[in-house]
Amino acid sequence: MARTTPTHTPALKYILACLLSMALLFSDVRYQTFSPLRGSIQAVGIYSQLFLESFASKLFAFTSTYEDQKTLTRQNAELRSELQKIENKLFLKEQSQRISTDIINMQDRLKELADQRHPQVFKIASFGLKDYLCCSQHILHLQNPSEFDISINLPVAVDKTFVGQTSKKNLNLIEVILFSDISHILPVKINEFHCNAQGTGKPMLVKCIVNKELKIFGIQENIKVMTSGLGGIFPKDIRIGRVLSINKMSSNKFEIEITLDGNPMEHNYFGILASS
Repeated sequence: MARTTPTHTPALKYILACLLSMALLFSDVRYQTFSPLRGSIQAVGIYSQLFLESFASKLFAFTSTYEDQKTLTRQNAELRSELQKIENKLFLKEQSQRISTDIINMQDRLKELADQRHPQVFKIASFGLKDYLCCSQHILHLQNPSEFDISINLPVAVDKTFVGQTSKKNLNLIEVILFSDISHILPVKINEFHCNAQGTGKPMLVKCIVNKELKIFGIQENIKVMTSGLGGIFPKDIRIGRVLSINKMSSNKFEIEITLDGNPMEHNYFGILASS
């Protein structure tokens, strides 16, 4: 409850307080009674000031370091981004040059196979790899973005050999049946012996089944196998492989296994010998 009238303080208390203060002051001046206390207070003040200054300095240094690190991190990210862009440009340029070189090399090799035909180079679109490795259907498709009028039954080449022939066309795709497809038959010549090499359904392997004694033709393993030119699709005397093995099936029946030179899995570009 608030007081309604001021409380009277006796004058004696003021006098005693003044005397006590004077005594303490005299004692401090005369005998340095409170010097340790003042020193402690001053020391606390100095240490507090030093601590605050050190803390402020460290806080400023930490803030500056943090800002510098943020700046460096941002600059590093920008540099990495620019470096990635440069690397991508160089990679694309290198790939473009490599593609151009591959196409030029393919065109040069096709000239040796052309047989007065017009060679054209096409990039692979798709390859039924699963069927190629396990099954009897060996088909690949080539890109034809310009929709060239490519006929069926045209020779398809890689390097300096053939791998198959065109079998279908559909706007921007060209279907190629490979020699190893079980439904494909290729007329070949081994020395002076002619036979029809049929696909085995196995990668890079065809076979001839013959009912003749082969010794008189000098046929043995590793002898080269050439196109015979029969059938009118493939030019004559182009090497397509070599004899892998000769297996006797009966008293007068032999199987000649032929391993092919052209491996479709190793190429991205294929040549087609179109009619001139």
